[in-house]
Amino acid sequence: MFARTFRIGGQFLKKAVESRAGRTSMGVIAGGVGLAMVAQYAEVAKADEKPVFVINGFYMSMREKYTKPGKSIYFMTVEWPSASLSWEDFRAKVLGGTDPSAAAAGSVRNDIYLNWESLKLPGKPNVGDNGVHASASPFEGMCERLNWLGADLESDYFGAALLKAGIPKQTVLDWTIDPQVPFKGSKGSIFDFLEDMDAQPCLKKALDISGVSYNSWNIPSVDKNMAFVFIKPHAVTEETKALVKSKFGSSGITITKEGSLDAKTIDEKKLIDQHYYSIANKATLQKPKDLNPPAAKQEKFAEMFGITWEKALEDGLVYNAADACEKLGVDGSDAFG
Repeated sequence: MFARTFRIGGQFLKKAVESRAGRTSMGVIAGGVGLAMVAQYAEVAKADEKPVFVINGFYMSMREKYTKPGKSIYFMTVEWPSASLSWEDFRAKVLGGTDPSAAAAGSVRNDIYLNWESLKLPGKPNVGDNGVHASASPFEGMCERLNWLGADLESDYFGAALLKAGIPKQTVLDWTIDPQVPFKGSKGSIFDFLEDMDAQPCLKKALDISGVSYNSWNIPSVDKNMAFVFIKPHAVTEETKALVKSKFGSSGITITKEGSLDAKTIDEKKLIDQHYYSIANKATLQKPKDLNPPAAKQEKFAEMFGITWEKALEDGLVYNAADACEKLGVDGSDAFG
């Protein structure tokens, strides 16, 4: 997740200055500026003088990192037995947390952070440029293979299991853009509901969310976790590739496919926009009132900012990035980049 904190001045963000030392994860305040993740891929930055909360204000400048001529990503499709490594440990211990400086020792992101000079990176990694992306769940891994590689739902390992289990194809496709879905009396992000689950329980929960009738004994067996991984543009070097491959190999993770995608392809095929559809959507189209943050994340918001999410909405203090730019008279890439 591209968590970033912005110091927003009193002149309606006109002279917004990014607080690089304040790049922070949810629940931390730096330099009078706070940031909280209210739903997966929905992050809120708060002005330190004017009480304005902006959803995903960083999107346009983030997009440019992938589409600027000369840039590229290096992707890998990977798999491993669920029984030998949980998805949660894959993300926390193998990949490492979003903030590479605080990621687990020995994780990919922390190793990249500590060795960025010998890896020939242009600068020290941070929360946004943290070296590597990896899928947050087996379901998101499927979504990413469909997007980046043009995979077919029917032939994808996890996609085929969803269909065989009885979930309609259109439902699965609708879910790939992370809609708000009802589940157990509440409504939330499908990605949030399935995050950090191993393949088998992820499939079972997807069935429960879909509302499709099924017998437990008839659920397809999925004993492999499969993720889509890519080295981010700022970190694409031969040295980084070797580091990632070595870490995966020592963790029992098999690379089944790898290659490069250049900026022109990423831009023309809108691959980054589809990949970060939920971020882009929450930055430009979806209104804050429609986010439906989970209770735990609403608590974090209140803890961070001293105001409840509902009160902030009621007082008209929360904007998506596009609406904030219009209201405050700024350019998104300049103000939030």
